[in-house]
Amino acid sequence: MSKPLFKVVIIACKKIREQGLCPGDAKCLIAAMRGEGKFAEFKDKDIRVIAIIDCGECPGTRVAASLGVLKAVLDSLGEKPDAVFLGTCIARLCKYKDEIVERLKKVCQVPVIEGTHEYPLKFP
Repeated sequence: MSKPLFKVVIIACKKIREQGLCPGDAKCLIAAMRGEGKFAEFKDKDIRVIAIIDCGECPGTRVAASLGVLKAVLDSLGEKPDAVFLGTCIARLCKYKDEIVERLKKVCQVPVIEGTHEYPLKFP
């Protein structure tokens, strides 16, 4: 018997992505694939990352608009996320995290989960 699908969107820090400090969003993607970190709660499901977007840069005021554009694209493809995960880069390092989470909770019609992986925050 196959596991039910669990589709997720990840929001990552724009600065960390642009500076190449988390190449290819590998830690978030690996944690999702393995069902580790914050994804462990959903290990009984087939986790699929359907999109990764960035916060829009400090202080993250563009994140709601970016999600709106993403929603339109996903709607056109017949897809809908089951949850939005705030990347560990934002959850652990961003001084605007609380404001970003507040904005997300206002616009998201699915759960907002703070963090993705629990791997060390060592940068190459």
